[in-house]
Amino acid sequence: MIDTFTIHTISYQQAKRAMKILFVLLMMIISGCTSQSAYKAAKGESSGYKEIALTENHYRVQFKMNGHARASAQKYALMRASELTIAQGYDWFIIEKRTLRTLNESDPFDSTARPVITRNCGLLGCRTRTQLPAQSIDIPDTETLVILEIRMGRGVRPEKESYDAREMWDTAHSDKTAQ
Repeated sequence: MIDTFTIHTISYQQAKRAMKILFVLLMMIISGCTSQSAYKAAKGESSGYKEIALTENHYRVQFKMNGHARASAQKYALMRASELTIAQGYDWFIIEKRTLRTLNESDPFDSTARPVITRNCGLLGCRTRTQLPAQSIDIPDTETLVILEIRMGRGVRPEKESYDAREMWDTAHSDKTAQ
């Protein structure tokens, strides 16, 4: 004969086991979401890298990512420039023009925001209240955009802001695998 204490213990053990399984599944889902790298090809207007060939050895490389991550966006743009340089059969690249932009940044002092005025009247008089509308309702997400115009070359590398493509690739690749 099983007493009530044993029945509750079995139910508790089963619940505890189910919670452990649920916790492990949840952690796997969360780690899967966070482990996705921001470094990827952009699809349409999404975040990631794109490039345009301007001439045979002159390219415009673009990297866009969510948030105010300027340092990461610049690092990823340089990574893509080094990959592209190697893929095109060149040894080094120089940056001829660098553009850094913050897109969709909200202005906390937006002049188009109109105050909301409410007037409440009671037995002892009226009270007027002025309130600015909530600024967070229609504010789009902020993105960081880095655009590099690079010229690629072979042989002896020039001194002025030039990068060895293979060295840059090795450094970036080791940083990516260490994460």
